Amino acid sequence: MTPEEIFEDALVPNTRSVLVLGSFERRVTVYSQQVRALNLVDALLSQNVVRDDGKIAIIGGGAAGVTAAVALSKAAPNLKALDLFEARADILQLQKNSTRYLHPHFYDWPSIGSDEEDAGLPIMNWTAGPAGDVVRALWNQFDEACRTTRLSFYPNSTVTSLKPSSISTVRVVTTGTAISRIYDVVILAIGFGLEAFLDGDTDSYWKPSALAGAMLVQMQEPSIFISGNGDGGLVDFQMAAFNALDHRAICQLITNLDLGDALTELRTIEVEAWAPGANVNLMDAYRMRVKPLIPAPAWATVVEALRNNVRIRLHTNEAQLLRKTTALHNRLATFLIIEADRDIERNAITVTTGVGFTDGVVPATGPISLDGEAPFTPYRRFLRLGPDSAPNLAPFDALLATYPGRLLPKASATRPESPTLTASARARFARFAPAAAPAQLPEQAAVGPRILRIVLQRQGSNITWSGDLAPTDIDTLWRGNDGLSVYVDVAAADSDGLIAALARLGCHAASFHLYARDAQGWRTSMTSLCASRSLPGPDMGTRCIVNDWEDPPAVAQRATSPIADLTRIVSDRLDLETLSQLHGALYDVLGPPNVEIGWLIEARLKGQLWARWLNWHPVLQAESATRRRFMLLLVTEQDHDNITPELLVRVGPRSLRPFLTKPTIFGLTFAVCSEHAVSPIAVAPGNMAGGGLTGHACGVGWIQGRDLSAGFAAAQAWTTGVVLLAQLREAFRLAERDVRFDHAPGDQAKVGDVLLDQEPLVIPADELFVIALEAGEQSMQQHLRSVIQWRATTNRASLE
Repeated sequence: MTPEEIFEDALVPNTRSVLVLGSFERRVTVYSQQVRALNLVDALLSQNVVRDDGKIAIIGGGAAGVTAAVALSKAAPNLKALDLFEARADILQLQKNSTRYLHPHFYDWPSIGSDEEDAGLPIMNWTAGPAGDVVRALWNQFDEACRTTRLSFYPNSTVTSLKPSSISTVRVVTTGTAISRIYDVVILAIGFGLEAFLDGDTDSYWKPSALAGAMLVQMQEPSIFISGNGDGGLVDFQMAAFNALDHRAICQLITNLDLGDALTELRTIEVEAWAPGANVNLMDAYRMRVKPLIPAPAWATVVEALRNNVRIRLHTNEAQLLRKTTALHNRLATFLIIEADRDIERNAITVTTGVGFTDGVVPATGPISLDGEAPFTPYRRFLRLGPDSAPNLAPFDALLATYPGRLLPKASATRPESPTLTASARARFARFAPAAAPAQLPEQAAVGPRILRIVLQRQGSNITWSGDLAPTDIDTLWRGNDGLSVYVDVAAADSDGLIAALARLGCHAASFHLYARDAQGWRTSMTSLCASRSLPGPDMGTRCIVNDWEDPPAVAQRATSPIADLTRIVSDRLDLETLSQLHGALYDVLGPPNVEIGWLIEARLKGQLWARWLNWHPVLQAESATRRRFMLLLVTEQDHDNITPELLVRVGPRSLRPFLTKPTIFGLTFAVCSEHAVSPIAVAPGNMAGGGLTGHACGVGWIQGRDLSAGFAAAQAWTTGVVLLAQLREAFRLAERDVRFDHAPGDQAKVGDVLLDQEPLVIPADELFVIALEAGEQSMQQHLRSVIQWRATTNRASLE
């Protein structure tokens, strides 16, 4: 299809700006939905439906929605708004933490290239693996786009209706809040909903399956009932029939079989089945034409893998068990299992086709009644009868009443093969694909990351440090991909601040393993220090793995020092390395490299910000207290009089871009464009001061484990006159109007209440701030002046 045809196919009738993405397709793998998303985004941009500075909303945080969002964030960076609404708490919630196996080219088997585990997408790429691992790969790319582009994510926001206007704009009505709810284009990527009949004994397909393990029950032959002949039902049947094999192991078992001429015959039958007007009974065709060609070793492999202590009933109300719309891989596996069971005369498997449930009642729990049979109750049941899409579609039923894709199945999507990127889409997004690593010359052997080793042993009141790095060189670990193994022969209770310094070192290292005699004590302490809630955002987690003691290797002794001195040396070196990397990151953004971070900064203003940083940098290099306070408060909402090693765990390379660089730029902007020439300070309150004003430049992405919002920011006990929140995109003025839970409108001030003119002025990096950055110094001066003037006006009104 051409981009114009793709756009017209997705457009909802009687609108000019509502598009449907993948919600009525038949092939709904993660990969196929992503390809459709990239093709639609390319088509949308090719048709010039939305201006460069227009607004786009995407409804739905599944594979299609998040891929479209990231694609638009890269291909249309000047959009004024790009918002993704998701009713659940996060994207890709169905697949999150699932162990089900995902392979991007599963439905292409046995074609050439179907064993390629890399999806090969220019944007939001991934490799085959458990669904939870795939989600983590996509989440990281989505999160990066949210941090560095105009893309905004609104979780827990159920869209209750769309209201297209006659002038091509669309109002999005949600249960949550957003900066703007009127958009030029809305993409509906609402997915297919949960499976039907999950209100009984059937767990979701995406939940970890008990079928992947041994059948440990106090009965001789537990029975398993599976209803449904789609891919979900066939996969569950395979897991029930094979002995403790998970989905990935089954896929590998089938694809590794040497099928000989049988594979050629399978391909021939596939072509015949898809011929116009064909009605091939696939089970009969496989039995008559494929089975005689399968080599004996392949049969032996299947028989050996069968589970020997269960009885399985596979049911469908369709006349034929095998649908041509399911994956050939799943059809073949199902056929091999049924025939192998019959050939060895175990007869543990019963297949029932063309029979419905008695009175049409689906038995989600209790006895199962099939037409013409006595009721029975299985040990386990799996009802794979398709998705329950009604809840997802309900808010848009009227709008989609005449959408052709809903009324007529898409012929192009019924055949189980992966869709492909259009030439136009591939050309548009190719420039965003990660660059391939240059090939190594034959004489240049690739050098991988090393694992460096350090041994710490107590000698009286001192610690002996031995290993590949001296304490004064420990900062070099953060400059590459080398990992670190630390052997600690010191009890956690006796380690004082050293345990925090090591936790910080490991949290930001490429890899870190610690071997301790007091493994439980160190594990408890390290877990507490690196806990997610104590870090500046949800994308920072511990990398500090604590193992039971192992004898250390022989390494050179480097130093013997009191614990306090060793802690100070390590902390100082890590502080200086963090500052050095922050300096480099600021140069990349404000200097000639012109690296993008999601804020477009006018060229002259960039030069002014870099010049101001060159004034700050020498002071931060020379004064350890100023350096430490400045960087720590960038990554915490708390102000501290005494900065201890425990607090510094969050300060390092992993917090560099999202939590250190942006708030530093915000602080520089305030220093240059406001009437207060603030600069870093060494004492509380805040991390900046000047012109009679104290300030706190802060880049936290969440507070106490919850995403940063104006409400949380308003409730925080800030200590400075001005707070600059680099990751708060909401207009804070709205939050100021909110009434506290213990107040009612019109209440008089209570004893102990803080007057409005004594509260800090919180300035977010909202839409107006970002626009002013792009416009330059004068616009930013006007923006900051308007915020300060608003506060003054509000104060005057409260006093009157």
